[in-house]
Amino acid sequence: MSEWGRLPCPPLFGTQRSPDRLTLGPRIAEIAERLGKPLMPHQRYIADVALEIDPDTGFLAYSEVVLIGPRQLTGKTELILPVMTHRCLGFGQGGPQRVMYTAQTADAAKEKWRDVHLPRLKASPTISRRFRERKTANQEAFLWDNGSIWSPGSTTGKSSGTGDTLDMGVIDEAWSRPDARTELGMRPAMLTRPWKQLWEMSMIPGLSRAQPGDWPYLAHKRQVGRARVDADVRRGMAFFDFAAADGLDPGNPNTWWSCMPGLGIFPGAEQAVRDDFDALDLVDFCAEYLGWEPQSGPQARWTLIPKALWDGLLDGGSEILGAPALSVEISEDRTRAFIGAAGRRWDGHRHVEVVEPGGVIGPVTAGVEWVEPRLLEMIEAWKPCTVVIDPRRPANSLVTPLRRRGIDVTTPNQNEIAGACGRFVDATGAGEMPSAERVFHLGQPELDDALAHARKLETSGGAFTIVGKGHSAQLGALYVCILAMHGHDLKGFETVPEPDIFV
Repeated sequence: MSEWGRLPCPPLFGTQRSPDRLTLGPRIAEIAERLGKPLMPHQRYIADVALEIDPDTGFLAYSEVVLIGPRQLTGKTELILPVMTHRCLGFGQGGPQRVMYTAQTADAAKEKWRDVHLPRLKASPTISRRFRERKTANQEAFLWDNGSIWSPGSTTGKSSGTGDTLDMGVIDEAWSRPDARTELGMRPAMLTRPWKQLWEMSMIPGLSRAQPGDWPYLAHKRQVGRARVDADVRRGMAFFDFAAADGLDPGNPNTWWSCMPGLGIFPGAEQAVRDDFDALDLVDFCAEYLGWEPQSGPQARWTLIPKALWDGLLDGGSEILGAPALSVEISEDRTRAFIGAAGRRWDGHRHVEVVEPGGVIGPVTAGVEWVEPRLLEMIEAWKPCTVVIDPRRPANSLVTPLRRRGIDVTTPNQNEIAGACGRFVDATGAGEMPSAERVFHLGQPELDDALAHARKLETSGGAFTIVGKGHSAQLGALYVCILAMHGHDLKGFETVPEPDIFV
């Protein structure tokens, strides 16, 4: 197992620790404690890697550190603050150090310096006596008793803004840089400094902030960094990218836990993320919280299947001939559940419907206690060919009890579900490979509402899954129909229409 694998939430791509190298990471951790916020496990590991000493040179092994992660829950600010503080206090062998912190704009950098950095440093009894602040406009700086200087600002390719030398540069909100001018402004000033190091930190911006082609600087850093991690290069650039793996459900908390290392540390963080998931545009959420690069603009309602096309498939007299397939979906918070059915009609076309709630169970019934007993009643009466349950979802708790009763249960994997999503869309006539067999429905409001909010999320190899903006229960009505159709495709029988003797 790699060192990253021992962390509760490792990055999707991360430079590995070289145990044979000494590191200044423990000193960063000590400064963090003196600042009142001990490093989280992933922050400590990043510090250990980033501050490794190359045994051949005696200086830092990495002259560049790139950290990409979800906003708030990666703790970028709480890591870089002790790193900059240690730079000003702990590099005596390199003489007085020059540190420059840049953000999206010069004003934003000064605001962070004034409203975040200064109060945190002043609150530490042992650190506050080691510096004084200079608040003169456009000359803001922390002046340390050993001669080190830490200043906020901006830079261009023409001027570093720091004088003749620079030991440590920080480019925060790197997504906001349209090109490499800020980095080019810093590197010449760092050229002769033996302990030089440049930090670049950022989230992936959503479309509300920037279009996909508007942040090539960060995109290039990510491309290069991931390639270096894949090649296990342990010099030059240390790279850390906290992102969710492609194809996961963006509304599933398991996805959030896979890429947000601070989720289990801050009280109420998961609920806060859920609130943001409900409030934000899905594309923005996937970018800024999951690290998925947006590929297209914001989508409106009814983008998966045109409403007019779906309305044309409404048939109030449609029904299943023969044994149906059933499916069950339970929301993550276990407040709502759905049972769906699918099968073939007399004419060979498909039929899908939401059976519960809305049948025997009241349509506004809260909770999920009704699900198992009602499902067993339906199984006894309808003799379905199978019951389909996504094993990654809460309804997985029903799989073992059902199988113990001798009931056939289908548990599709992620690729099979992606295929089922594609076949459903094709059966409506909205897919890239429209099927001759159509899928008809009863015009149920909950299914219509789910389709209005459903969106296609590309995975890999041309496949896609269907996601929605809001709680998972919002798509539950659609999800059970897709799962049930998949089950009937696998284990249903072909219906041969009976001849009409009256023709």
